[in-house]
Amino acid sequence: MTQANGGRVGMKRRWHSLPASVKRVWLLRALSRDGAGMAVCVSAALICRVLAWWSIWHCLVLGSVAALLLLDLVTQPLRTTYSYAFNRYSIGEHDVMLHRGWLLRDTTTIPYNRVQHVETKQGPLLRRFGLTAVEIHTAVGEHEIPALTDADAATIVDQISARVLASKDDV
Repeated sequence: MTQANGGRVGMKRRWHSLPASVKRVWLLRALSRDGAGMAVCVSAALICRVLAWWSIWHCLVLGSVAALLLLDLVTQPLRTTYSYAFNRYSIGEHDVMLHRGWLLRDTTTIPYNRVQHVETKQGPLLRRFGLTAVEIHTAVGEHEIPALTDADAATIVDQISARVLASKDDV
C-alpha cells in the first residue's frame, strides 16, 4: 500500500499517461534511425565493391548489421505499444514519480527538495506533433517525462517549479 500511495498512507496517487501521439514520434524516430543505418550499410557495400575491397567478411558483416536494423524496424511497433502502455508519471504533493516497464519495472521518485531545475526539450518531431519533453534535474542526474502536450508541459513545469520553491523555503 505504501508504494502505490507514494509512501504516504491515506493519499491516493494519480497516474497520468503520455499523449497517444508520442507513439508516432517514437515510430518515426526508429524509422529514421534504422533507415539511416541501412543507408550507411548500402553505401559501405557500394564503396567496398567499387574499390575492390569486397570479401565474404564484408558481406557477412554488412548483411548482419542490415538484418539487425531490419529486425529492429519490424519489432518497433510492438516495442512502441509496450513503452506507451507502461510509461506513466505522477505529480504529487511532495514528489514526482516516473514509472516505466511492466516485467522490468523502473519507478523513480524525485522529492521536490532534491530538484535543481526543470527544463523542456523539443526537437523537430516533437514540435511537429505539438509535444514537449520535460527533464527534471537533480544532483544525481536527470529524469525525463518523454512527451507531453505543449500546454501540459508548461503547466507541469510551473507546478514543479512552484513546489520546488515551496519545499526549499521549508528547509
